[in-house]
Amino acid sequence: MTSTESSRDARVARLRRARQADSETKTIRTQGAIRDLLNAGQRISFVRVAREADVSTWFVHNTPAINAAIRNAMSDQAQHGREAAAVPRPERATPAGLHTDLALAREEIQEPKRERDALKRRVQLALGAEIDNAAHTDLVRRIQNLERQSQALTRNFAEAHARAERLAGQREEAEETSGSLRLALRKAMRAVP
Repeated sequence: MTSTESSRDARVARLRRARQADSETKTIRTQGAIRDLLNAGQRISFVRVAREADVSTWFVHNTPAINAAIRNAMSDQAQHGREAAAVPRPERATPAGLHTDLALAREEIQEPKRERDALKRRVQLALGAEIDNAAHTDLVRRIQNLERQSQALTRNFAEAHARAERLAGQREEAEETSGSLRLALRKAMRAVP
């Protein structure tokens, strides 16, 4: 064997190893995609698995282990339906972790509280202005009504005063007439024998 043949064989061997490593990486990634799709309760298909694993559809169809895994998953879904896997239980929380989470939650709550307070102030100001305008309008209306009533009362008073003066004049006239009639009556009674 010549040195060119041995270097060519070494290159071919390296290419075979690289291709085999690439194939193993794709196989692991594709099996993970199948597992993730099953856990999420999503429908399994060759195209979806290829897309999720970022491999070609040729790879999923022509790799016997992957092809069999996809077919098994599809038949399992056909028989049992699609179900999402249970969410794993969270790890036990430590007091320090809980305090940190509480502090972060309090910090996150501060911004919405500030926004709420600002909006509350704006609503209060708007309602106050609306009430002031309504109160001002009502006060103006009440003042106008009171002025009309005052004018009507002034007219009524003037009319009543004029009527009272006429009545006082008529009374004086009646008293004079009555006094004259009494005097005439006395004179007449004296003249009668």
